[in-house]
Amino acid sequence: MPIYWNFDRIPELTGLTEEERGRFVLHVVRKSFRHWQTWAGLIACGACTALGSVVGAKLGSGLLGAAAGGGIGGLLYGQALVYVARRYYADAVLRGHAS
Repeated sequence: MPIYWNFDRIPELTGLTEEERGRFVLHVVRKSFRHWQTWAGLIACGACTALGSVVGAKLGSGLLGAAAGGGIGGLLYGQALVYVARRYYADAVLRGHAS
């Protein structure tokens, strides 16, 4: 599974202007929260942050551990969100639905 670091790398959104891409992303991300995978990614983000904080506190810096855990959790959440959103992008671009 490829990792998309920004929205202009998503194949369904190539060729769109930055403004169009932003509208489609916002439209599709709202729909993505209807799926359990998106919520699981969000919960994983919180869990990684909490786990990082606990491990970091045992090693001397809970804040640094929370930041590292949050970064890893954010990556997991972002990938879950893109996985779900890609189901909607092609259809939204074809229909021109981005309000």
